[in-house]
Amino acid sequence: MANFLKKALGLFVEFEPNEPQHPGTPARDNLAQKFPLSSPKQAAANLSDEELDKFDQHFTRLFESSNLPGPDYFEFWRMMETLEAHVPDEKARIGAVFATLSIQGLTRDKLLETAGQYKTMVEKDRAEFDKAADDKAAREVEGRVHQIAQFEKDIAENSKKIQELTEAINKAQASMKELKDQAAAHEQKIAASRQGYDIACDAMINKISTDIQKIQTSI
Repeated sequence: MANFLKKALGLFVEFEPNEPQHPGTPARDNLAQKFPLSSPKQAAANLSDEELDKFDQHFTRLFESSNLPGPDYFEFWRMMETLEAHVPDEKARIGAVFATLSIQGLTRDKLLETAGQYKTMVEKDRAEFDKAADDKAAREVEGRVHQIAQFEKDIAENSKKIQELTEAINKAQASMKELKDQAAAHEQKIAASRQGYDIACDAMINKISTDIQKIQTSI
């Protein structure tokens, strides 16, 4: 099936003409190159040998588990793959494989009919895969996206709070400085008044004391 997948995917590959190879580097597999897919819903992708083997095993299991009774497209396709190395000409190989399987009861109509059934099988498998991928995205991706949105909201709210608190702190610091300046000014004014009063008071006491002495000695 690997050869089949390579050919099928190769239909969508665009190769650079005479792409230079670095010395000591083996030629890259067709599937290791970027290929724009025909459907606009599909994105360009690279398939490694490991990924290719994984999909190869998947479709092999899918077809084998649902293999229709008697010779059909599945047997036809597997025999085509087997004989490829011995019969390179595809048209000749198709004729030879069909002739061999027709002895076992395969007809042209059955071959086309079962090919359509396997195609439907793959389309159903794709739908199931897409649903599973969507479910996984909902669990693994959308939940994290929601958390990210919540963090962004929290950051915005906290940033606003920080800005408001910073403005409140600056305002409080300005008011505190103004009050300190006012307190210092009043303190100086009170100290000056106290000093002046003390001087005047001492003078008045001295005058009265002097007057007392004069009165005692004069009257």
